[in-house]
Amino acid sequence: MRPLYSASECIPWLVVLIIECLVIVILNIITVVVFVKKKRQLQQRSTYLIIHLAMVDLLVGVVSGPLQIERKMAWYCPLWKYRRDTLWSYPLSFAFLHLFSFASLTNLIAISLERLHATFCPFRHRFVRKWVYRAIIIVIWLIPIVREAAQIFLEGIADLVVIDTYLYILFYAVSLFVICVSYILITIIVRCSRHPQFHSRSKRERKLTGTALIVSLVSLLCFLPAMIYVACLRVSFTCVRNFHIDKAVLVLFLANSLVNPIIYALRMPGFRKSLLQLVYRVPDLSDGPANLLLRNLRRA
Repeated sequence: MRPLYSASECIPWLVVLIIECLVIVILNIITVVVFVKKKRQLQQRSTYLIIHLAMVDLLVGVVSGPLQIERKMAWYCPLWKYRRDTLWSYPLSFAFLHLFSFASLTNLIAISLERLHATFCPFRHRFVRKWVYRAIIIVIWLIPIVREAAQIFLEGIADLVVIDTYLYILFYAVSLFVICVSYILITIIVRCSRHPQFHSRSKRERKLTGTALIVSLVSLLCFLPAMIYVACLRVSFTCVRNFHIDKAVLVLFLANSLVNPIIYALRMPGFRKSLLQLVYRVPDLSDGPANLLLRNLRRA
């Protein structure tokens, strides 16, 4: 029998989670609008995966976050009854519970590998076709969809501990390992490079790599407590599920989709400039004929 907590304990966490989901939706809508409005960003293939990450994070705030609130709060609190058979189709809601969060993590893997390729083979990376990025985005969605389908299929067959160990903890562990190794290799390549490049494109790529590194590190800090908490509950006999720890871990888990727009605003001058133009409704003159002529003269 699960202990039910009082409304005075549940409502503050409910308010925090609802506000967090709203902020996730608002910030990521702004991020997508800024990137789409800045047409030059759409012409830079290196930003495709970052734009896609913002769209995935938006879906986390719209779908996964509310599902987590509806399920987790009903699990502990007497605020409402979790009607798994009538309110939601259970397999469908269970799939969407983590689908977009896993897609976000898979997107971070793709960004880290793309940045590794840009650092290791900069000349070849400049000529990567658009269809390659489309294929990467398909794979980004395919991996979490297969994982969720496997979890739903195995739920009535295998033990819950086995499912969580291999499909949840192992997925996170492998993902974090790939991201960490990619950025360690990027750091080694940059430090050991004997031919520093001063071309504006090289500087821009290096700046983008630094931004992607910060985004990935912050995401790891958000995902890691959830992975440790679930591993502790499933593997150790001494760990006991606690309501407040459970909600704190969930807030951190969802915060992964919240921090990225803030990092873009701090790290990317073009994004910050476009954001200010959007807020204050200042016309963008950077794509005017005079500026285009100046940019072409600089490239010549």
